[in-house]
Amino acid sequence: MFFLILSFVAVAIPYGLERLYFARKFGFFAALFWLFVFQSSIMFVGEIILENRVGQSLPSWIKSLGLAIGVFAYLTIGMTSFAAVVAALGFGTVIAASWFLRKLGENSN
Repeated sequence: MFFLILSFVAVAIPYGLERLYFARKFGFFAALFWLFVFQSSIMFVGEIILENRVGQSLPSWIKSLGLAIGVFAYLTIGMTSFAAVVAALGFGTVIAASWFLRKLGENSN
């Protein structure tokens, strides 16, 4: 559970900064955030269906398909948050460098 909370925070912070700093309603980090929410929802719904009594009455091929989708969602959750952190660091570096160079140019005049 700590992994999911940490992944959610890693995806939500760049999304929040994008909404506040760039005033964009939907951008790159919004897409990553909503992809993460979709993956988490798929994983939790699949787990609930497979582990509760509903899953006991399903055919085995449906259980296997649900397990495969859940595993895929769980694996990509980590990749989504990692991609968000790497992209946020890259974009933050570019923004900080452009700000620094702009200030340096203003001070030299």
